[in-house]
Amino acid sequence: MVGPSASNIIFIAVNHSITLMGKMWLIVMIFLRILMLLFAGYPLYQDEQERFVCNTIQPGCANVCYDLFSPISLFRFWLVQLITLCLPYIIFIIYVVHKASNGLTPVRAYILHLMFRTLLEAGFGVAHYYLFGFYIPRRFLCQHPPCTTQVDCYISRPTEKTVMLNFMLATAALSLFLNFLDFICTVKRSVRQKSERKMIVENIYEEEQCFLSAGRACKGINPTTLLAQQDLEGEACPSATFRKRRASNGSCVGQAPPCLESLSLPRTPGPPSSHLFLYLLASPPPPLSINQGRP
Repeated sequence: MVGPSASNIIFIAVNHSITLMGKMWLIVMIFLRILMLLFAGYPLYQDEQERFVCNTIQPGCANVCYDLFSPISLFRFWLVQLITLCLPYIIFIIYVVHKASNGLTPVRAYILHLMFRTLLEAGFGVAHYYLFGFYIPRRFLCQHPPCTTQVDCYISRPTEKTVMLNFMLATAALSLFLNFLDFICTVKRSVRQKSERKMIVENIYEEEQCFLSAGRACKGINPTTLLAQQDLEGEACPSATFRKRRASNGSCVGQAPPCLESLSLPRTPGPPSSHLFLYLLASPPPPLSINQGRP
């Protein structure tokens, strides 16, 4: 029989350990951020510096102005952001696969990775705002050595870049909101699981106490009543000694009652042989009737 593959183990472990909000965050990360960055952001920013044109022929002026306009490439900033945000998630998946043999849900590890992910998302959002703002201008004024005068520089495709910038900010805000929802759902699930485990332990404890202390009393039977019934069953046979009477025709004058086979002697302390001897001495047998039983 072929065992499960590594991909199946990872899928089962991750699916069991991640909440619904966590799965939605993963969908947003893959389809709205990573794929959008690769297929829309890379073609948009691959020739950014080449198309940054300044109306000067001063050597080095355009490069200095571009460095002032964009200290960090926006495409590289987004790439570092997404890779950094995926690191806590990847570490959590590795931890889950490593601990999958225990059959436990790593709730604490999930909450810890969620906190790191939320802090990283908030930190990158603040840095994104202070570095790039909310729009890309059409013209950038530069006056910095080696530029001798104020230089006008023009950015390529500013409208498209502004749309892309706002889209990435919106997806970052959506991811941050999903992180908060995921945190709330995880805490609620953890509290619910703890309460369920506590109820199960209490039920098991009550059943054990019920079984050990009053096994039959828990089912509605009083032990005192049960012992009294056993005593009555033992005393149901008459206290006299029953003996078979032999007649000429071999028939008995008196028949022993049905309880003779299971005769219960008085329950007094002492050996059983002494009780039987005293019992026979106290009850002599009745006289036999000769004529009884003849035609």
